[in-house]
Amino acid sequence: MHQYRVTKYNPDLRNALGAYVQEEWTSFGDIGRSIRNVPLSEEEYLRAESAYIETAKSFLAEDAVSELCVVGIENSGAYLDAPIEGAVIAQEDFAEMFRSVLREKFWCKFETQGRFVHFGWDFYMYICVSSRCEHSIAKAIKLGLFVEKFKSPYQMK
Repeated sequence: MHQYRVTKYNPDLRNALGAYVQEEWTSFGDIGRSIRNVPLSEEEYLRAESAYIETAKSFLAEDAVSELCVVGIENSGAYLDAPIEGAVIAQEDFAEMFRSVLREKFWCKFETQGRFVHFGWDFYMYICVSSRCEHSIAKAIKLGLFVEKFKSPYQMK
């Protein structure tokens, strides 16, 4: 299996412990907030969100994943459209589910047969697929994201 961390964060801007050292926006709630004296626009947020969603969908399509299962659902805000634990999400619904997690409406992991998409705090995305997915890595880079070999901290041991 091949595991990746996909982010908008340049790995060259990490310290020796791997922490990102530049101030950066980290959530949907940061729209309008100034980061390094530049307000985060809705347009910039949506560009990044779309890049994450398109990248995740690309990895899954390239690895022939047509459905994912909801694992570990957390819905503290009682979001009415949140899936239930164990729900099967069809490929055509991936974008909507990923967008909802990125916008912090609810949180869960998306998994199937050893493959997964996990979203973490601060706009981190972890993907595990059975093939290297070179096309999807290139697509992520073209969309302005960084792809690193990395194990998900949300993966069960």
